[in-house]
Amino acid sequence: MQPYKMDLHIHTALSPCAEQEMTPPKIIHAARAKGLHMIAVTDHNTAENAGATIKAAEGSGIFVIPGMEVQTREEVHLVCLFPALDTCLSWQEQVYRSLPPQDNRPEVFGSQYIMDSKGRITGELGRMLLMSTEMSVEDVASRVTALGGICIPAHVDRPSYSLMGTLGFIPAGLPVSAVELSKHISADEAALLLPTLAGYTFLSSSDAHCLTDLGANPTILYSDKPPDFEELKKALGGVSGRKVMAKMKDLSMHIIDILQNSIEAGASDVRLEIAEDLASDSFSIKISDNGRGMDEELLAKVIDPFFTTRKTRRIGLGLPLLKAAAERCEGKMIIESAPGKGTTTVAEFRHSHIDRAPLGNIIDTIVNLIVGHPDLDFYFSHQIGDKKLILDTKELREQLEDVPLNNPAVINWIKNYLTENYGEINNG
Repeated sequence: MQPYKMDLHIHTALSPCAEQEMTPPKIIHAARAKGLHMIAVTDHNTAENAGATIKAAEGSGIFVIPGMEVQTREEVHLVCLFPALDTCLSWQEQVYRSLPPQDNRPEVFGSQYIMDSKGRITGELGRMLLMSTEMSVEDVASRVTALGGICIPAHVDRPSYSLMGTLGFIPAGLPVSAVELSKHISADEAALLLPTLAGYTFLSSSDAHCLTDLGANPTILYSDKPPDFEELKKALGGVSGRKVMAKMKDLSMHIIDILQNSIEAGASDVRLEIAEDLASDSFSIKISDNGRGMDEELLAKVIDPFFTTRKTRRIGLGLPLLKAAAERCEGKMIIESAPGKGTTTVAEFRHSHIDRAPLGNIIDTIVNLIVGHPDLDFYFSHQIGDKKLILDTKELREQLEDVPLNNPAVINWIKNYLTENYGEINNG
């Protein structure tokens, strides 16, 4: 199975809330620049620009799904995707009949531009699009499904215009293929914070209204052939090993959370050790510190996502998220701690597991830690096979004598050192 990036919630300049730069050719150009393989055009209550975007994509290698973001009478947004343009336009007629007969006011709500594949304005839609249809959530989902389409509740983590924010639940038997997460939450966070969505497939999309947002929150589709509507449908159904994976936190983001825990626990000495062994198919992260440590009662609570000792944050997700990430990859997380003896956290993953998130920008993670805490004794190692990278700020501080670690010249040296050594161990 090969990974393909897709963004299934993009607005053109036809949506009055979108920027005029969202023309069909510019959308395709931006999608290519972001490395996307498939996108969906989903304007508010209309599909007038879907055909132009499909034509603009010819020869680009990007598959465009015609679609629409429908607003139901409950003010819930549903992303509706269709196998063909004519089916989508047939659905558009149903939506138009269900919209109140009210004209748009461009000076208030924005213009609604109809465009051709070259991005030229060919007209302006007069009817007002930013309104609720007369159709219910159940009406939209059942009708779209009957047309062979896919219905996806949009940005379910948001408080407004979302199924969860408005109704608080997904009605039993509602024919939806997946639920969409906004850029403000990762799939692993959603799994912990929105337990009522257990069993539903997560998609992450940009809901782009401007070019810079497009592709910022992609979903990965795993398939044995280039993506199209049918491949998406099969992946949502898990057919023959196909699957979709919404955006998850990079492992470096989990590491930041745990390192911050160490610092807030008063640690003066912190160690971060990463080890990869392809022969045993293992990937491990070990973080240890000499902070105040935890007693057995606190140790039992820290993996609860709704527990935190921080007064500035309602939810402490660092350890629960890392635990979930490891277990999702046939691994585990172990925490050892005692009052006055510090804490050691080890997360183990199956290296080749399809759900293992990438390490992410570990160099920036390390550099930012040193910049923010130059007096911290920090030991970092990353071993790949028999190659090992080591950075020890205690040794570095001794060599620098009176020069602080957050001196710009020192930070630049650390960046270069890590970059060069990563090149060596990755190519070894």
